[in-house]
Amino acid sequence: MSVPWRWNIGFAAFGAVLIFLISLSSNPPLTSLVRSLYAFIAFGLLGLFVRIVLQQLLRPARTLGGDKERAEEERGIVLDMTTPEDDESLSLLMKEQWTGKEEPQSAGFQPLKPPKLVSIEDEPDPEQVAQAIRRLNDD
Repeated sequence: MSVPWRWNIGFAAFGAVLIFLISLSSNPPLTSLVRSLYAFIAFGLLGLFVRIVLQQLLRPARTLGGDKERAEEERGIVLDMTTPEDDESLSLLMKEQWTGKEEPQSAGFQPLKPPKLVSIEDEPDPEQVAQAIRRLNDD
């Protein structure tokens, strides 16, 4: 027995017990049992109906068209977790960091090479301070 059927039977049993307890106060026990049996069937069918409707609503839409059409319609619904292979560029970057030498880069991406920052000492060089102020004013 799978889990969804257990939910249906549990829901039906809850409804049957509820109806039995409500009906017992104004009816004989045999009549209350018959009504609780009817309630068990009704709540079971209601639970089955709700489960089927929820399955249909929560399932992603499927089309009969080709794979391209399906991919176009599912765009934004399905999450693609694949990433492009960057083995070569990653190994070059690791070699640069490890050896300190730069390999020739491809024509596409060129990393920035900003000038090194200089810390201010007790007696800073006036030329370095002037260069730092010029760089700050350029922005």
